Amino acid sequence: MEQIAKSVPGKIKAGDIVLVLLVIAAAIAGVVLVSRASAGEKGSLAIIEVNGKEVRRLELSDKQGYRTLTVQGTLGPSTVAVEDGKVWMTESACRDKLCVGMGRIDFTGQSIVCLPNRVVIRIIDGAKPGSVDAITE
Repeated sequence: MEQIAKSVPGKIKAGDIVLVLLVIAAAIAGVVLVSRASAGEKGSLAIIEVNGKEVRRLELSDKQGYRTLTVQGTLGPSTVAVEDGKVWMTESACRDKLCVGMGRIDFTGQSIVCLPNRVVIRIIDGAKPGSVDAITE
């Protein structure tokens, strides 16, 4: 009990440093694990939605080469490009162009969202509903 009373508040001890380093390491490991788990595998289909309704499905085959298409959003046209199994937005009628700066996506679960123009591009695996994902013994 006397040791607790004698400890000086504000003084950092070796145990405190170890505890802080362990918490930081656990946080970094958690971020890495979550980012890897959410990235998934390479997707085979891109779904383009405008105002919550699906308007187009794009095959993300590597063999089809570079191609673009334009979809009409609520503010105006948005241009979507596809090449080498990746999809991205090259132009949009929105003011801030954050969707254009989001880059190329190709993994299941990734998306590009243009909130002002109400355009969303999502990557899915393309498996048919009800198909078998895996078999275990």
